[in-house]
Amino acid sequence: MDRFDFLELDSDGPKAPRTPAAEPEPAPTGWKPIRLRAVEVIGEPGPEAGQFNCPTGLAVDRDGAVFVADSQNQRIQRVAMNGDLKRYGRAGDAPGELWGPQGVAVEASGQFFFVADQGNNRLQCFGFNGQHRGVMNGFRAPGGLSFDLSGRLWVADSGNGRVMCFDIRSGQFLGGYDRAAGLVRPTWVICNAIGQVFVTDSGTQEIVCFTNGKRTHQRRLNEPAQIALDGQGRLYVAESGYNRLHVFDAQGNSLITFDTPSARIGSFRQPMGVAIGPGGEIYVSDTQNHRILRLAWD
Repeated sequence: MDRFDFLELDSDGPKAPRTPAAEPEPAPTGWKPIRLRAVEVIGEPGPEAGQFNCPTGLAVDRDGAVFVADSQNQRIQRVAMNGDLKRYGRAGDAPGELWGPQGVAVEASGQFFFVADQGNNRLQCFGFNGQHRGVMNGFRAPGGLSFDLSGRLWVADSGNGRVMCFDIRSGQFLGGYDRAAGLVRPTWVICNAIGQVFVTDSGTQEIVCFTNGKRTHQRRLNEPAQIALDGQGRLYVAESGYNRLHVFDAQGNSLITFDTPSARIGSFRQPMGVAIGPGGEIYVSDTQNHRILRLAWD
């Protein structure tokens, strides 16, 4: 499979020429609109390699390969930049088997990754070569996963109303936030470079920020799912209830909402995942359209 077989560029087709009367007023000097556009479509509906059935959580490794929680195909798929594919897991509840995987997080070295095996109420760890490396139990419908810059693993333990932080080498629980901090059903969690923790909560329909252990601010959204941060501090939220990607700037101001990649590609349908690649690539799991889109800033 060549990823770029699915490339979509300038997919709205040719533009009709405009008459001078239709020209807008000149924009202020130096002004440039903020826009996103779709540059690649990866996958299509189905059970075969490179096909998806309700993809949810995403992660990108240091080589730019995308890990996809292919939730209804009961597996993880890794799609490399050159289109090479690896598949991990199969349906079941034995070690190495998955049921409704949601989140996926890749360790910084790229040698192993964790999966939120939601239907089996556990986390599982796999090596890059496919070797099953272990199970962590004690969760209830775990959702999103992410690593922070210190290599600690954050888990949205959705059914237990908490987010938890672990040292993955020792397995030690390091702390987190729970219902006492106002969480109800956290779905995804991510930590930025200065230690702020962002949580999407489907129970309160909010994205919440914790700074120095305290709840500092929140924004109301409609069924927020995975969140991601880029190198400029922009926060990306897959807002599945409104079928769009919502982007906030580093100060928490709404920057852009994006719901229709192009007329040819069509609109998002319940997007659940978003991840940023090492070169700033933006990936969105367009869940009910059973595909992954790569976006870029104009």
